[in-house]
Amino acid sequence: MIHSLLRSRLLLAWAALFVAASHALAADAASGRNQYIDYLAGDLPLVLSAPHGGREKPEEIPDRTEGKVDIDTNTQELIRAVGDEIYARTGHRAHLIICRLARKKLDCNREIVEAAAGNPVAGQAWGEYHGFIEQACAAAVARFGKAFLIDLHGQSHPDQRIELGYLHTVETLALPDAGLNAPAVAAASSLRLIAAHAPRPYVELLRGPRSLGALIEAQGFPATPSPGRPVPAVPYFSGGYTVRRHTGGSSPIAGLQIESNLKGIRDTAANREKFARALVTVFDTFLAEQWDVKLHAKPAAAR
Repeated sequence: MIHSLLRSRLLLAWAALFVAASHALAADAASGRNQYIDYLAGDLPLVLSAPHGGREKPEEIPDRTEGKVDIDTNTQELIRAVGDEIYARTGHRAHLIICRLARKKLDCNREIVEAAAGNPVAGQAWGEYHGFIEQACAAAVARFGKAFLIDLHGQSHPDQRIELGYLHTVETLALPDAGLNAPAVAAASSLRLIAAHAPRPYVELLRGPRSLGALIEAQGFPATPSPGRPVPAVPYFSGGYTVRRHTGGSSPIAGLQIESNLKGIRDTAANREKFARALVTVFDTFLAEQWDVKLHAKPAAAR
């Protein structure tokens, strides 16, 4: 017990040190130590992260023996395809943060103790990953006053559809409309900043006809929560450490976790490009309607 407590305190101290060091990196830094973490800086209030698509397995980091270690296949490639589509369509770039380490070496979507399993090299990469997200969000907030974070994952659940994680459990999403519209529910959401200024009830933001789920389904990809599937089937990923950490508290950041199924979305380059086009269309519409963010607008500094 004492050994475990000391280990946890040491890891947390390492985490604070590595996050502080990552903030000191030059603004144009493209990667962390040994290129384990990639950061492609953008000029939009849109930040995309991919923690589980890495394949690098350096010997200097031992394998994690606890927690999940499976790869979210091709999510690294998918997030780059989304970034390319945004640039092709708008002439501007989203911020991209990508972990290139295999999940068996580091899980960036967990707190430091589980994520790095006590290894200082993995701990440094974890700090760089979240430091780059903070750096990207800070740059977006400085220009636009807000940032939107999309944490991109892959899943293989029996119900093959896009899962949108707003930090609500299935039990919460199963509440009647009146329950979902309770102020405490929206306040616990990763969309709380958007909900605070939305002209419609919160349930409309979650599963109404102009919700993300509805817009994704209009592009031909089943999704949940949505008008067609308001309550996700179990298992369902509601959003993890990254979304909780970076959209919580007094942060001027909204966002969500997106879990994509493999077939028809991540499995081939053509399907990744097709889904990237659909996703950019969806967020172009949703952010303009719900948060007054226009992806085609020139950044404030360029006006």
